[in-house]
Amino acid sequence: MRISYTPEQEELRRELRSYFGKLMTPERQEALSSTSGGEIGTGNVYRDTVSQMGKDGWLTLNWPEEYGGQNRDPMDSLIFTDEAAIAGAPVPFLTINSVAPTIMAFGTEEQKKFYLPKIASGDLHFSIGYSEPGAGTDLA
Repeated sequence: MRISYTPEQEELRRELRSYFGKLMTPERQEALSSTSGGEIGTGNVYRDTVSQMGKDGWLTLNWPEEYGGQNRDPMDSLIFTDEAAIAGAPVPFLTINSVAPTIMAFGTEEQKKFYLPKIASGDLHFSIGYSEPGAGTDLA
């Protein structure tokens, strides 16, 4: 059995490859490869890159339209993630694929209106800290 992209998925892959070819200039790639104080890239290059992807609508491919998404097939998001990785583009994966869906499902209307547009635009990023009882990292 051979598994392959549909013609539409292949077209999306080509579109993304072209997009990232323009977005990820050699200067941007070099700046992103630098680390300083635990941050990815120098200056604002990480945030600027993610913000540009957000403004261009790529961060919310499979989000529901009511939250600013395109309601596309989850496979399209996987193709986006693959092409971003190939190009060396940063993707706030946890924010757009874990935090945002949790807010969509369980957040108040006020939280949805406040957080989701900022996540979609690439201007708001989240980190999550976990505690493991008995593993030396328990906060309790």
